[in-house]
Amino acid sequence: MGKRKTKRKPAPKKKLVLDTQFDCIACNNEKCVDVKMQRDAKVGNLNCRLCGIKFQSPINPLSDPVDVYYEWVDASQANKPEDSRRGSADLSDEELNYHDKDLRDISDVEDDGRLRGRGISPGFVDDEEEYD
Repeated sequence: MGKRKTKRKPAPKKKLVLDTQFDCIACNNEKCVDVKMQRDAKVGNLNCRLCGIKFQSPINPLSDPVDVYYEWVDASQANKPEDSRRGSADLSDEELNYHDKDLRDISDVEDDGRLRGRGISPGFVDDEEEYD
């Protein structure tokens, strides 16, 4: 006679765990920002191990470490608006991103020379013969 088939137990669901370590926006290092939640004091503390920057934010019972981190990101962006950075000409090299450095360092004459070196005319006009 036939045996009864045994049922497999369903695979356990993996629990999603939110990070408590994040990338620092001040020193641009990875996984160096620790967030500690003090639920009894209703305060979230953020601290970078490398550059020493600290931030403190009020929390509620539903807050997570990622909430404190993004409050810090929002607060730092509110202090340095992106539009005002682009307008000033006396910024140091550290304050400029990679593309801004390239645009500031290359003059029009150097750019034309680079294009001619590659066989491209600086006016971007096609030098091809007309075909009938």
